[in-house]
Amino acid sequence: MQSLRRSPSTDESSGRDSEESDWDDDDDDNDDNDHTGHVISSPTGLKYNITHVSPKTRNVARSLFNEGRTEASPQISLELCGIKEEDTEENGIFYAFQMHERVPCSVRIGSRSSTRFSNPRCECPAARYKNERPCKHIIWLFDHIAKQALFDHDPDSELTLTDTGYAQELGEDLFHQISDMRLDVLADSLYCDISPPNYDIAPPSMARVREAREMVAAVVGIQPRELDSYRIDLEETSYTSNSNTLIHRGDVEATLFSLLLASHSLATWVRHELNPSDPAIDPFRLLQRRVSRIIHELDTYSSSLTNPATSASRRDQGKDLEGPRDVAWAATQIQHCVRRIEKIVSRGASPLAPWERASAARALVGILKAVASHSVESHHGSTLDDRNLYMRLVGNHDTGFVYSALDMLVDQSQFIEELEHVMDLLGRFGAPASYAAHMRALITRMRSFKSVDSGSLIAAAAAGGGGGGSVGRAAGGSGGGGSVGTGSKRSVSGSGQDRGGGSKRAR
Repeated sequence: MQSLRRSPSTDESSGRDSEESDWDDDDDDNDDNDHTGHVISSPTGLKYNITHVSPKTRNVARSLFNEGRTEASPQISLELCGIKEEDTEENGIFYAFQMHERVPCSVRIGSRSSTRFSNPRCECPAARYKNERPCKHIIWLFDHIAKQALFDHDPDSELTLTDTGYAQELGEDLFHQISDMRLDVLADSLYCDISPPNYDIAPPSMARVREAREMVAAVVGIQPRELDSYRIDLEETSYTSNSNTLIHRGDVEATLFSLLLASHSLATWVRHELNPSDPAIDPFRLLQRRVSRIIHELDTYSSSLTNPATSASRRDQGKDLEGPRDVAWAATQIQHCVRRIEKIVSRGASPLAPWERASAARALVGILKAVASHSVESHHGSTLDDRNLYMRLVGNHDTGFVYSALDMLVDQSQFIEELEHVMDLLGRFGAPASYAAHMRALITRMRSFKSVDSGSLIAAAAAGGGGGGSVGRAAGGSGGGGSVGTGSKRSVSGSGQDRGGGSKRAR
């Protein structure tokens, strides 16, 4: 994929380079420089002999011109120019040029054992030279991390911002918050590329590649139902690697796709201009994708325990530094995602729009299908719960996994067939009798909506001032499906028909 080199932060006001940038520029042995190392080429094609300038000026010039040769978007752009009169007695005139500069900065978050970064530290000029603590970058970053890490937070309730620059609810060990989620999983949610340890390149992540295609689709006007087949070629290597230009003549869509990958700023701007229902930013769709990523990480981790090549690759990426990505970790993270969806559905200040209800149900059903289809014991552990993700979340326990959230969305009867398929899997792999009973009741209530005007029920929920959960209860739902004893007898059930209990587990 296209490599994007990070440029070091420079304090223009003091003339000092950031001494501890996480991504350092190349030294004097650049391919474009001559053998003496004292001639540098600018992006305009001009060459400069830097023998007679101070070391500070030499470093600034090298950094600037190296920056201009990267494939990332330029750090400096000219925005305005004009002619003005001085406000003096002489009435002199002057030309004014206004430039915009995008200056990277580095925020470091150490573990409690870190001697330098046990408290988050930013390398921006305001923090380093003006002792501005916290700086705006710390506040901005942890606002975004809190959005992803605080799964149980009610969407409309307040967080407590502290003098450290982040929410009190995040706790004191911020490193632990990130490592629990795993950095690459968090990076996908933050639309951020991730650079392996000891590397200075950051190719666009597959999550950003997929998002860029979906943003192009939104701009073009592709309907969500047509998205899966739209311009799949954009995600292929012809556009994401070994590309000498960002411009694809005769193909505006491919050009926009390349620009979105090359410029995080442009991607952020386009993201903010999309409609909330666009797949690229649909929160329910993104949570479902996070679950897919978590299951992928679980499978890859399990494979690495027996495959030396996979294990070496994971070490090279630094993944083993955060802890195992085993069944226990995957189950916890998946439960977090389901709770997040349930919070959005049930705790909003107003009922969800129809597209939101459909998207939430689609995500929940997709998550349940992914887990139910993952009844394999290919993972390591001393107990069945440690070896089998399905058994940990569904097969051995009834904690209301997914169905308690779907109980508030029983008007989404379009998913009945998919839920009946899940019932077949429950019958094949086994499940607590109470879990199967709740699922059968859920499907029955969904069927009732085929002959009921669900729109009137949604309006009734709105009139009652409740969140998204009112519809399910209005239809006679149980309103929740809380925890049921884990020692319940298993029931084999499929397609809503109870076929008895005590099925043989799949091995």
